[in-house]
Amino acid sequence: MSTVVDERLRRLRSELDDHSRIADRLGLDLERPLRSLNDGYPENAVALIGKLTERLLKELWRHHGIEGDPSTKTLNDLVKRCRPHIRSSTVMGALDDIRRLRNRSTHDGYDISEEDGLLAARRLIDVLVWFTETGSPALLGDEPDVAPEVARRCEFLAGLYVTLGYRQAKRFVLSPNTVYQLFCRESGMRLEYVELLLSRDANDLGTVLSASGGDLLRTKLPKLTRFVVLDGEGAGPGALHQLLGTDFRIVPYDGFVDTIVSLETHLSGLTSVSGSCEPRAAVAAATLTTDPRTGEQKVEQSSDAAELLTRLACGSANVLVTGRPGSGKSTLLRSLALNPELRRFRFYFDLGLKPKDEPFSEYAARLLAPAMGPERSRAWDLFLYLIRSGTALCVLDAIDEGIEEPSPDGFLKLFTDLAAVLSAESAVVISSRVSFLADSPQVRQLLDSGAGRSEQLVEQMYVNGIDPSRVPHFHVVRLADPGATPLEKRVTAALELPSGQALGDILGAHFTRTLTERGCAGLEERMPSAFGWAFLNGRTTFSLLDVHRELGAGAFSDARLGLDTCVLAPLLRPAGPDHVAFVHTAYQELLAARYLAEHAHLNAAADVPGGAFLTEQVRVFLASMPGAAETDDCVLPAGAYVVGPAERLLIRRVSRAVRFDRHAVTVARYRRFLDALEADGTSQWDHPDQPAHVTHRPWTDRLRHPDYYENPRYSDHPAVCVNWWSAYAFAAFEGKRLPTSLEWEAAARGTDGRLFPWGDTSDSSRVNCADSWVGRPVVTYQAWYRDFAGDAVREAGASPVGEHPGNRSPFGVLDMVGNCWEWTSTSLSDPGEAVICGGSYDNPMRAVQASSKGVYRKRGGSNAVGFRCVQDIDTDKTKEAQT
Repeated sequence: MSTVVDERLRRLRSELDDHSRIADRLGLDLERPLRSLNDGYPENAVALIGKLTERLLKELWRHHGIEGDPSTKTLNDLVKRCRPHIRSSTVMGALDDIRRLRNRSTHDGYDISEEDGLLAARRLIDVLVWFTETGSPALLGDEPDVAPEVARRCEFLAGLYVTLGYRQAKRFVLSPNTVYQLFCRESGMRLEYVELLLSRDANDLGTVLSASGGDLLRTKLPKLTRFVVLDGEGAGPGALHQLLGTDFRIVPYDGFVDTIVSLETHLSGLTSVSGSCEPRAAVAAATLTTDPRTGEQKVEQSSDAAELLTRLACGSANVLVTGRPGSGKSTLLRSLALNPELRRFRFYFDLGLKPKDEPFSEYAARLLAPAMGPERSRAWDLFLYLIRSGTALCVLDAIDEGIEEPSPDGFLKLFTDLAAVLSAESAVVISSRVSFLADSPQVRQLLDSGAGRSEQLVEQMYVNGIDPSRVPHFHVVRLADPGATPLEKRVTAALELPSGQALGDILGAHFTRTLTERGCAGLEERMPSAFGWAFLNGRTTFSLLDVHRELGAGAFSDARLGLDTCVLAPLLRPAGPDHVAFVHTAYQELLAARYLAEHAHLNAAADVPGGAFLTEQVRVFLASMPGAAETDDCVLPAGAYVVGPAERLLIRRVSRAVRFDRHAVTVARYRRFLDALEADGTSQWDHPDQPAHVTHRPWTDRLRHPDYYENPRYSDHPAVCVNWWSAYAFAAFEGKRLPTSLEWEAAARGTDGRLFPWGDTSDSSRVNCADSWVGRPVVTYQAWYRDFAGDAVREAGASPVGEHPGNRSPFGVLDMVGNCWEWTSTSLSDPGEAVICGGSYDNPMRAVQASSKGVYRKRGGSNAVGFRCVQDIDTDKTKEAQT
C-alpha cells in the first residue's frame, strides 16, 4: 500500500475516533473497514461500510417511528424510507454514494479499487459528522433531562450552523428547558465563534443565569452571542440585561433564521411586479386527482383557486398549476409566497428570468445572495437545508420557460437540475402553461408518482441521474378558461379597448399605444427583429445596453440608460441589476410570431442552432395572423414549416415541392392495383427490402366488412387493412411515393402551424372521430372507454373520402385528420415500423390534430389505417404554385 494511502487511512482513523459516542452506543466497529483497506481488500471495506450504514439507518428508522420492521430492509429501502427525516443534502449525497459503491461491489460485478474504499469511508464520516455535530438524539441517544421540543430545536439550529461550515465545539444541558451550544469555524487565519443559549422561555433562562451570576457567557472568545427565547413570557429583556450587560442579542426562536437569511429581502420584489399580489377576483379552477388504487382520474371543480392552492400547500402537497397565458398563475403563486401564515420559510423563483444555460443552483444562489448578508457564499446550501426541514414552501413560477428546449427531454433535463428541490420534504408549487405540461403524457407521468411510468421514461430518468422513487406526486390544478383572462382584462381596461378582442390584438394595441404616446411609433417595426428573434434563440432577459444597441438612442429619454427613462418602461419589468424582461412572456412571444410571419424569417429560424425556442403561444399568435393565401392545387411548396406537438414545436424545412393526392387512396383505386398483381400477391413495384411471403392483397380476416373490396358501395371508402409494403408498392404503381411524416404534417398545417387543417378551432362536425360518433367531447380515457368503446365503437368506421369538405388543409388536401391514420415513408429506430399520421375514427378529437402521430408495424393491417400518395414536382411548377 502506498504512503499516500497510509496517510489517508491514518487521517480517516483519527476522524472516526471523534464519533466513538455513536459507535459505543450502537455497538459499531468503525475500525474494521479500515483494517480491510489496510490488508488490501477494498471490496470487503465497502461491504462493511454498507452494513454499518444499514445499522445507522435502522436506528434512525426506529427513532422516528417509521412504519414497518427495518430489520429485513435492504440498504436501498432504508435510504428511501429514512430520506424525509434527513435534512442535510450532504448526508443524502453521502448515503447515495455509499449505496452506489455497495451495489457496484455486491451486485454489478465491478472491481472495487482502494480509491473506492477510501471514498466509502470518507462518506461514512460525513454521515457521522452530521449526527455528532447536531447532537441528534436519533443516533446519540435521547437526553432524558431535555424537553423533546427543546432537543428538536437544538438539533435544527445546530444543523443550520453545520450547513454554514461550523462545527459544534461544546454543548451543555443547563436545565430541561435550556441548552448551551458553542460553534466555531475557520475563516482565513482566524476562528469564528457563535454561542447559542437556547431556552424554552425567558423565566427559565433568567433562573439559569441568576444561578451562575451571568458568568456563563463571560468568556474572551471572539464571538457573536445570541439568546433564543422559545415562546417565552415572564422575565423580559430588561431583567436579562441586568444579568448579562449589553454583549448579547435576544431573538425569538421563530425569528432566529431571519438573522441569517432575510425572507423579507428575498420576497420584497414580488409586490412591485403587479402592484398587488392578491388575486383581484376569485379564479375558478379544477383539480385532477388520481385514485391510488384504481389509477382512475377524476376532476373536481373549485370556485376559488387561491383557496384551493392555500389548502393544498398547507397540507404539504406538491402542486402543478396550469392555465392559459395571462390566466393569473403568477399572481396566485406570488400571493402564496407572500402569505406568512402558510409556511415559516417561503421562497419564490421566476424561472422565466433564469438564463437557459445557468444551472438552477447558481440562479437560486444569485437571487438569495442579497438576502444572506455575510453568508451569501453558502446561499444554496442554506436554501437546501431549509427546504429539507419540511417547513418551507418553494414556488417555481413559469417552469416551462426555464427549459433549454420546449420538449419532454428539455423538461427532463430541467427536472434533473431541480431534483434536489422537488424531492425535498417541503411543499413545492410550480406553474406552467397548460399546453406544455398538462398536455404531455410523458411529463404527466413524470409528475405523477402514482402513474404507470413507461420503461422508456424510467430509463431516461436514470440516465439523467433521477431516482424515480424520489420524484414526488404533484396535484394538478388547472385554472378555468374564461372568456377573458386576468391579463386580457387588465390591459383592456388600462387601454380602454372594446371587450372580446383576442390576446394578440390586445398586446399589439399596448405596443402601439405605448410607443405612440412617447413619440416613438417607428420603433415598433424594429421590435420583432430585436426581441422576437431573441426569443427564438432562448433569450428573455436583456441588459439596458442590449435595448440601446437594438433600438438605438431613441429608446431612452434624457440620454440616460435606465428603466425609468426607457420608452418601453410600461412593457418591461426588472430582471436583475441593469437587466429587464417583458412584464409578461406573451409580449415577447407576440414579437416572435410577428418575426416568423415573414417567409424569409421563418426560413432563417429553421437554421437556429439546436432548434428555435418555440412555445405554443407563439404558434397561436402566428396562426391568428394573415398568412399566405390558401391554394387548391394540393401542392406543398418547399420551405420552412412549424411542426410538432404543443410540447415539442419545431421549425423544419421541406426541401422540395410535392403534390399530394387530394383524397386518401380509395378502394376503387386499389382494385386497379390488385388486378395488376402477380399470382402470389406480389408486384414488380415492390420495395427491395420487402420480406418474403408478403402479399398486397388486403387482410380480409381483419376487415370489418368481408366484402369491403368487392362491394361497389365501398368504392369511395379509403383502402384499409393494407400494410406498409403494399402502400409503398401501390404508390410506385401510380408513379408516386409515400410522403415523409414531415411533408404530411406540413401539408396538413400550412405555414402558420395550425392545430387542424382548417384552423385552431376544435370542430367535431368537420371530422370523423370518436367525438362525432358520441355527440359530445371525449376528454379522458375513462370517458372514451365509457362512451365510445361499447356500442359506438361497433357502429363507428371509416366514411367515404370527401364526406367532410370542411376538413381541408391550406393546400386543398382533404381528410388529413380523422377517418383513417395514414402511412408515411418515415421510420424511426425500428426499421420494421413506420410513422402513421392524423388519427382515425376511433380516436377522440384531441388526438386527431395535424400533429398526431403514431408508430405501426409495417406488416400490420388495420381498419383504421389507410394511406395517400405524393408526387415530386419540378422547381418551375413550384414557382407557379407559389405565384
